[in-house]
Amino acid sequence: MTDLHTHSEYSGDIKHGRGSTVREICLAAVERGVTTLAVTDHFDIDGIYEGYFPPLDHESVRRDIMTCREEFSGRLSLLYGIELGQATHMPAEAEELLAGRDYDIVLGSVHAVRGIIDFADTDLVSLSRGEVESLWERYLSELEDTVRWGKFDILTHITYPKRYFLKQGITDFPDIASRGREYFEPVLRALIERGITLECNTSGLRQIMGECLPARDLLEFYYELGGRDITLGSDAHHARDIGAGIRESAEMLADIGFKHITVFKNRVKSRIGIDTF
Repeated sequence: MTDLHTHSEYSGDIKHGRGSTVREICLAAVERGVTTLAVTDHFDIDGIYEGYFPPLDHESVRRDIMTCREEFSGRLSLLYGIELGQATHMPAEAEELLAGRDYDIVLGSVHAVRGIIDFADTDLVSLSRGEVESLWERYLSELEDTVRWGKFDILTHITYPKRYFLKQGITDFPDIASRGREYFEPVLRALIERGITLECNTSGLRQIMGECLPARDLLEFYYELGGRDITLGSDAHHARDIGAGIRESAEMLADIGFKHITVFKNRVKSRIGIDTF
């Protein structure tokens, strides 16, 4: 079983003392049958450079991963990764970051559009419907721009803003259930064209959404378009959630028709049989 999207105590969105050490994450992974694990702490590049988020302690997280890689050798394949948010907001700085480090895996995320810090921190209910719709349209555009930039391995949680629309009581927009294919077709086609992997993020199963990000219909649409590179990530921000939702999501992907899960090592793509889950 693989879990390629997890966060340790070093992620800036985790309050001090609330997160888990890399070793605690590894122990949880082994206990739950995870055999390949990536620690991918947050680096939302504009938020960090502009001082909204604390800087990531690259040296400490890498040291802990390398120490645990040796300790858990033979039981766990531990990957050194990063979740790079909003790379297209500061592309030169993003490229410099990636060029200087020996990552196994780079996640590409869009947590915000230009003008806001994060959908998680935006007061959506105070906006007019037109402003809300504009934010959504800009999100889709920046998501596609991120794929076109393309200097990462996996595109994460593509329906991310929906979580915060729901949390703030906005249930009638965006209408992903009926318009999701229209919304996301350019992004999914660009992923396939660029050879970038799509993530099935299981965090929504344990949150208000009650579904993966993206949900089954968009995963089916991706498959229909010819997409075959798919990966699984719990987006765990604590050891207790390592591996959460992975097996049932793998079963769903197999039911759709996926035969393999995509994994990375030294940023080189390979595939493992989904039946191994």
